[in-house]
Amino acid sequence: MVKKLFIGLFLMSCGLVFSQGLNLPSDFRQHNLQEFNSNLFNPVFSLRQDYENQVALWSRWQWQSIDADPTTLYLSYMRNQDRLSFGAGFIQHNTGIYQQTGGMLNFAYNIALGGDFNLALGLNVFGYQQELIDDRLIPGEPILPIGGEVNDFIFQVMPGLELQIRDFAVGVVSENMLDFNFTENGTVTESDEKVFTVMARYAFPVMQNASGGQTTLQPLAYYRRIPGYDNQMGLTALWSAPSYWAQAGYNSFYGASVGAGVRLFQMVSIGALMEFGSNNNDIGGDTSYEVVMAFSFGPRKSEVIEEEIAEKLPEKDPDAAELAAEVEAQERAIAEASRKRDSLDAVARAQELELARVRDSISREEEAALALEEKVVPEKGEKYQEVSEEGLEPGFYLIANVFGTKKYYEAFMKQLGDRGLNPKSFYRSANKFNYVYLERYNSIQEARKARDSKYSGRYKGDLWIFRVR
Repeated sequence: MVKKLFIGLFLMSCGLVFSQGLNLPSDFRQHNLQEFNSNLFNPVFSLRQDYENQVALWSRWQWQSIDADPTTLYLSYMRNQDRLSFGAGFIQHNTGIYQQTGGMLNFAYNIALGGDFNLALGLNVFGYQQELIDDRLIPGEPILPIGGEVNDFIFQVMPGLELQIRDFAVGVVSENMLDFNFTENGTVTESDEKVFTVMARYAFPVMQNASGGQTTLQPLAYYRRIPGYDNQMGLTALWSAPSYWAQAGYNSFYGASVGAGVRLFQMVSIGALMEFGSNNNDIGGDTSYEVVMAFSFGPRKSEVIEEEIAEKLPEKDPDAAELAAEVEAQERAIAEASRKRDSLDAVARAQELELARVRDSISREEEAALALEEKVVPEKGEKYQEVSEEGLEPGFYLIANVFGTKKYYEAFMKQLGDRGLNPKSFYRSANKFNYVYLERYNSIQEARKARDSKYSGRYKGDLWIFRVR
């Protein structure tokens, strides 16, 4: 059936003149998808979503008219769990000749190769019903060897991979590596009719807010081979911030594009894009429109999950009394040793050193006890968190940043070290985040003074106080 259609199209192009001109390539026209639903561009891109769960909708109207011109609609649900992502979607795609309606399954996995190297493997599996919608192609006409209606069920596999080296990545995708027409019981495309895309991208970290939200600039360049059409070259640049995103791009076949969107309540995202068309092809240069909407929920990989502040009465430390008794015993021993002969002086000196150590330990315990007992009333607008957690030394920590991703945590620690600071950190098993702090204080007054002075002018970023009781 497919070969008959190709013959028919060739005969029509030679013998007929159509008012609408040539038809579009058969690809999904997904080259602008960078922020949401980008797994349609490369299956491994589902690993990039920031939230654990995301429902996203994308629609493209080619050549302006919503009612008549070729359109693409894609609705998906994706779940991202650290190195694994998976999901499903509904797709309806109009190529100008066919309309394809069906579903898609996505799977992607990231393999750590050691050091800064990672290999991401992904797969999109499509199953859709394909119908002939071009009313110029009338089955049964003498000029066309098409005997009946076209209503085929197509199975299509789209594999992709990406090699990542820190923030740089190169990848390759085949949009129709495997395909099969169950209605006609045969393959849809031959080995020389496969669509291939090679791409490279780099993520430039721009800034990070106090909650761990990243702002990045990510350029991406790609080269796409579509048999029967001119090869496409393209470049996009995505600026992604916690509350908005913006992008611009150029495709040698479809033209230049610009788009933007906002994130509302850190969960709902709405955006739009215009593509201004290109005169470098035989189809024309009319404007196309895209709309994207997304709802994100669940834990966010790069965001601190705020906990409720629980006020608890300080518990008295029984170790302080034991240490005080130990000091008293040591002092009595030293007094007795001082009355002994010179042969015991070495023992006395050793005991004095031990006494100094114990006294220092008691002093630290007493300061920690004061920190436990101090009651703090957060000031208006002050970012302050207070928890009771075993394994962490009580006190007031001056927090510079919090990370859930190891590579961003290590990069931030190195950045502070390069600036002459001596950052420290602790890991909370309660929420699986690393807290980077500049100093620990025994009173809220000391912590606030250091925060308000920007750590004596040595740190320009946002600082906040995290208390351990």
